[in-house]
Amino acid sequence: MGDPNAKVELTTYDKISVALYRSGIILSMLSYVFSAIFFYKILNGTTNEEIFNASNAKIVFWVFLVSVGVSISFLHLYSKQILRVIQSFFVIGATIWIALYLTSSDDVFKLTFQSSGGTGKIGTIALGFILAAFSGVGAKEAYCFRLYEGYFYGILNAILVLTHLVVPSKFELGILIIITGLVVLFTFRKLFLPIHYDIGDKTRY
Repeated sequence: MGDPNAKVELTTYDKISVALYRSGIILSMLSYVFSAIFFYKILNGTTNEEIFNASNAKIVFWVFLVSVGVSISFLHLYSKQILRVIQSFFVIGATIWIALYLTSSDDVFKLTFQSSGGTGKIGTIALGFILAAFSGVGAKEAYCFRLYEGYFYGILNAILVLTHLVVPSKFELGILIIITGLVVLFTFRKLFLPIHYDIGDKTRY
């Protein structure tokens, strides 16, 4: 777990793992920014077909999926149990999403973001697990380094998914914009922390 008081000699692997962990956070942040723009365009006149057929939108989703996976793969926690829970969220969400993508004859992206039909609902739930994993990263950083926006965006992620499942509306865009702002703030504050903070006391792993 991150520990600002632990002064350890960093190996090459330590430096690479922290670089990958933080790179995952950066790419996740950029995915949120794109998603906010994406939904704004939908609600302001751009047709769904134009958006959902845009390869860029789908690429960003896969980038988000991979970036979250990378971050939690290099997440340092003293508690293996908590780490496994966070990683399990990601594995469950990614497995469901990829299975839907490979087996469904419909456009899973379109159905999920419209939250329509059984496939769309299941896709939303899968996305919820992936967001929960990223929220775990935020919670860890909030607990260790007082990056409290990590707590807030985690709570709002849950509200966003539940809103999308139950009563999809323009209200979602407002939530997403707030989340995006918090994630941007979180990311920039994280990048200014010393690298050794992310490694902590190796004897406690």
